[in-house]
Formats: sequence, C-alpha cells, structure tokens
Amino acid sequence: MQNNDKRHRFILEKANVRGVLVRLNETWREVLSRAEYPLNVQQVLGHAMVAVPLMASTIKFSGKLTLQARGTGPVNLLVVQGNADGGQRGLARWKSEPPLTPISEIFGDATLTIQIESGKEGEVYQGVVQAEGEFLQDTLASYFEDSEQLPTKMLLVCSEGRAAGMMLQQLPLEDADTDERDDDWNRVNLLAETIGQEEMLEKNSVELLRHVFAEDDVRVFDPEPLHFECGCSRARTAALIEGVGYEEAITILKDQGEIEITCEFCNSKNVFDSIDVEAIFRGDLNLGDENVVH
Repeated sequence: MQNNDKRHRFILEKANVRGVLVRLNETWREVLSRAEYPLNVQQVLGHAMVAVPLMASTIKFSGKLTLQARGTGPVNLLVVQGNADGGQRGLARWKSEPPLTPISEIFGDATLTIQIESGKEGEVYQGVVQAEGEFLQDTLASYFEDSEQLPTKMLLVCSEGRAAGMMLQQLPLEDADTDERDDDWNRVNLLAETIGQEEMLEKNSVELLRHVFAEDDVRVFDPEPLHFECGCSRARTAALIEGVGYEEAITILKDQGEIEITCEFCNSKNVFDSIDVEAIFRGDLNLGDENVVH
C-alpha cells in the first residue's frame, strides 16, 4: 500500500511552517503481534510509536531516539525506540487497563524521558517532561515548545493495525509581522484539526496534505521508509550474562539447567547451556544464531 510505513516531511511555504506526516501499518502490526495489549494500552503505545519518528525528523543523528515513561499508574512502563535508518520497536507494561485520558491517569505519577544517542560520537542528550495533559500529543507538544522554543502542534491517531500522526512547527523568521505570523499559525492549526481519523490513517499522504493546506503552497519531500527492527542479538545477550558475573551465571545454571533470555521487544529467545556460559567467560563463544528462537 502507498501509505504503508512512511514518513513525509513537508513545508507550508506561505505560512512558514514545517511538518511531518507519519504512517505506520506493518510496523505497528508487528508490535501488536508481540503481546496482547488491552485496547486503551494499544492507543497510548500506538501514539508513542508514531510520535518517535515524528520527533526524530527534527534532528540529525546517527544513533537512536528513545521515548520512555515510567510511572505508578495502570501503564507503568512504555518504551519506544527509533533509529536513524527508520527502524522502530516498542513495548508497554501494564497492571490494568487504563482510561483513554488524561495522561496522568494512564501513567500515574510519571515523567516522560526523551533520550537521543549519537551512534558515532557516543553523546547522549536527555530531556524530561512531566506526564500531563489530555493526550500524549499534548505532553510532547509542550516539550518541544519548552525545549526548542518553537510553537508545535502534534496529532496522533491509531486503530488496530494502523497508526498515523502529524507534527507542525512554526519556523523562526526574523523581521516578520508578529500578528500575521500568529494568524498563519492559528489558521494552520485549525486546518490540521479538520483532518478526521480515517483520513489520517487512509488517505494518500500527498493528496491529504495538498487538500488540507491547499492555500499554503505545500512542498512535500520524498518519503522515507519506516520498518519494525529490533536490535537484540546473541552477542548482546551474551554480554548481559557476562555482566551478571560468573558466579551468578553458574547459580542460574544449577537452578534451571540453562539460561534463557527473551527479548521484551520482539520475543526472540536466546538459550545458553553450561558450555556456552564457560565460553562466554573465556571469551571464545561462537555467536551464531543457532539458539535463537523467534
């Protein structure tokens, strides 16, 4: 499908606004296939899955961007990661089905952390915002306005098997008429709010943008593909075992006969027996995929 798993960047030339439209279908279905999420958990996770590639579109980086929420509410953990190549993964942990809104009753007493890791330089930037507002889009829009001083509008929608979102940001412009800029920004926001959920999820991206913002000289850039991708591997799992130490690893082997570690994002399993564990701590484990179960 033309709308599947793509990110479209665009500019509204007359309004001096930049935007991004994201569609996730196969990627979102892959995430849903990994766990049986209640409907209201699906909504907040789906919104987060779309929000990450929207946010990542505003920065240049070669690593990954992680959105994480930990709290005391019905959804006590949510983690979504996106990398510079368009790979996406996400999960949620819940104690009970939350309400649809507000965010404070979904996550309880919680903060949202946005972490950007640079793949080459190894630098880590972290921003924190209190989980508040009606929807996740409200919290994240406030984060951008506070951290970048750019007026930001975010719209996030999802259904079972489909997710989509749009982000608009007013670009800085020197020596501009303030009243005119405010009028343009308010008008663009009102136009965006006329987009129905089915339009956001289904309508051809370019046609949708040119229809909604017909008076603003929409310039749409080539789409960028997005896809489900998990960074787990047998090598990384072996490093986790090495991290717990030899004595602890041997204790687990005695109790369980083997060490089995399941990736929370993709449900792949890595199994290590006593020979594998000895090889890990000697530094000569064969890190092929022979014991990975999907």
